Amino acid sequence: TGGYGNVFYLSTNAKGCNTTAIWRAHRRGALFANPCYTQIHPTCIPVSGNHQSKLTLMSESLRNDGRVWVPKRKHDTRPPRLIPDDERDYYLERMYPSFGNLVPRDIASRAAKNICDDGHGVGPGGLGVYLDFADAIARLGKESVSAKYGNLFEMYAKITGEDPYQVPMRIYPAVHYTMGGLWVDYDLRSTIPGLFVIGEANFSDHGANRLGASALMQGLADGYFVLPTTIGDYLAD
Repeated sequence: TGGYGNVFYLSTNAKGCNTTAIWRAHRRGALFANPCYTQIHPTCIPVSGNHQSKLTLMSESLRNDGRVWVPKRKHDTRPPRLIPDDERDYYLERMYPSFGNLVPRDIASRAAKNICDDGHGVGPGGLGVYLDFADAIARLGKESVSAKYGNLFEMYAKITGEDPYQVPMRIYPAVHYTMGGLWVDYDLRSTIPGLFVIGEANFSDHGANRLGASALMQGLADGYFVLPTTIGDYLAD
């Protein structure tokens, strides 16, 4: 049942990822370990109303060609295509000229929140920034952009009803994955005798369902290579 990301109310994890399983084990005496890190992902589709139970992550690859910007004028509600280039703040390119839109996730997330807190955000509640592909389409052509990002553009269009080939995407940071889980030794045994913990429920590699339900490496390593040997030793005893 995942990690604790939904303590932040809306995250990219489904509401069913509510950490119930590992918490029940912890209440019965299984030690917890390494709950030290929450990743805030900068490229999520923003909140658009009270109908949402989760937020949707858009791939970070979009920042390879998309340009992040907000209106220079605070509380500017004009459609993005009616805002001239000299009235736009490409704030990541301005603040971090060596890296531009490719700054690390934590820096991009913090910058987006700060710029929106300062009144330059776009969309419902002003909690969004633009991720614009107009320059990339003009430079590379629509077919080339579609070959790279077409599936992501389709997903965005289905969720928002907006065509990112025609108007900029809107993105905003959201809680994505959380570290921590039940402590295990190298045999995947918890501190409760007989209770083995495999996959994302333990703390060892990726933590408790860091992406909702998909730490593939840990699931494969624990399930294929470790547990078949170690649980056999336990049963033999």
